[in-house]
Amino acid sequence: MNGGTCPHEELAVGWAMHSLEPNEEAQFQDHLPTCEGCRETVRSTQEVLAGIGGSVHQEQPPPRLRAKLMEQIQLIPQDDAPPPRHEEPTPLRRPRHTARTLLAAAAALAVLAGGSYLAVRVNQLSSEVTAAQSRTNDLAKALSLAADPATNRATLRTGNGTEVAVVLSNPTAAAVLPLNLHPNDSGHVYVVWGASTPSPVPLAVFDVHAGSTDPQQLAWSSEAHRHTTFAVSLEPGRQAPAQPSEVLAGGQVAPA
Repeated sequence: MNGGTCPHEELAVGWAMHSLEPNEEAQFQDHLPTCEGCRETVRSTQEVLAGIGGSVHQEQPPPRLRAKLMEQIQLIPQDDAPPPRHEEPTPLRRPRHTARTLLAAAAALAVLAGGSYLAVRVNQLSSEVTAAQSRTNDLAKALSLAADPATNRATLRTGNGTEVAVVLSNPTAAAVLPLNLHPNDSGHVYVVWGASTPSPVPLAVFDVHAGSTDPQQLAWSSEAHRHTTFAVSLEPGRQAPAQPSEVLAGGQVAPA
């Protein structure tokens, strides 16, 4: 048979899944070379199984779930008629255990899907825990920085006096606390400038996330710490330019 839908398509799926009865497998093995449709079904099924196996981490079902699935499978009626006694070839027919086989496949896919969901959820929770730990570490570093006697503090204000950020700086570390800075998108970045020199010097970049006033750690050095006046600007791109396009706010280190 070439093209079209073969009535033995279920056997092709069973062949690809290695779930046929021995006599069915032997009969289908003779049929397969003559049927293009069944060969395509076998190829497609094998590709799907390979894709699932390669992309999803296999999970063992909980014992109670596995037992319940097996119990339901056992309840499927089966044709227990004895096999024919003569040895003449019998016509290819639908598998006697098609319902049981399909249910077993469905149960396996259900377990696989459940395992996939659990794996995804575990990964999500792991990411959330990692993010929370990172935030806690950043807050602890900012608190330690603020408590360090060597840390300078500069409140950055707009021209009308609105406080938009606070820069904490010591010889080896720094952080900026965004107070009234709008969140930036991925195509822009905030830049901290050292303004103690005739021309502003770019010192570090940072992002402001929506709904967050968490301190942002800055890449810092003793040279950056020498500045006593700071400014902030929002720049296009992801790197600091040589000169600020527009200074949003500025301020000096508060006296000790």
